[in-house]
Amino acid sequence: MIDLESVLLRQGGYWFNFVDWSATGAVIGGLSTMVIALLTYVLIKENRLLRKAGNSPRVVAHFEFHPDGLGGLNLALSNVGTGPAFDVSFLFEKDDADFENYQILVDYTQERSAMTMIGQGEKISFLFAAGYQLFKPKDHSISERLKPFKVIVSWNASDSSKRFLAMYQLDVSAYAGLPGLMNKSPLLKIVDELAEINTQLSSRAGVPARLLDATTPEQCRRSVAKGADDVRD
Repeated sequence: MIDLESVLLRQGGYWFNFVDWSATGAVIGGLSTMVIALLTYVLIKENRLLRKAGNSPRVVAHFEFHPDGLGGLNLALSNVGTGPAFDVSFLFEKDDADFENYQILVDYTQERSAMTMIGQGEKISFLFAAGYQLFKPKDHSISERLKPFKVIVSWNASDSSKRFLAMYQLDVSAYAGLPGLMNKSPLLKIVDELAEINTQLSSRAGVPARLLDATTPEQCRRSVAKGADDVRD
């Protein structure tokens, strides 16, 4: 004789087992969908950060020695970031009286238009002053060297309308006493010596420079050189 109660219990157990496994599968599927959605969001965010990091220019203002080694000090604008920097401009925050006390070669009073672009890893440099002149003031009672000043640099990135701004303080005292920077270059020394010799020759004791006869038999015209009292054709 079949035990109906036992059969019903067994069938009910199978049904309950089926319901439990179905619920577990649904939960696992939902969790998988959530994990996939989370990973997709993280990947999108990472890609966005990578694109942003790949286009983050940063322009730095700094001093550097003149490449020819003639004692000149250049002011350089270097793009040390990633991606090109557009519409690069700069201006000085300085003591006007102090700048006027030195022979600064850059026209610091002029307001310039923005530079079109400085590429990634590239720079633009120009002669700021002869090194020794930054330690040779016109009026020694004011200062012994050019005082620290600030350079304000601004630029744009290619995918952003935001204007980036940075300020850098430059101080020439870091170069005090360095050989080749404090002294005049050999070429400048020669120029100064020649100018002094010419001045002495042309104004010696207030007497005009004399001309010497330097004509040769092969010349059709008479030539003269400094040293003679008079000139005759």
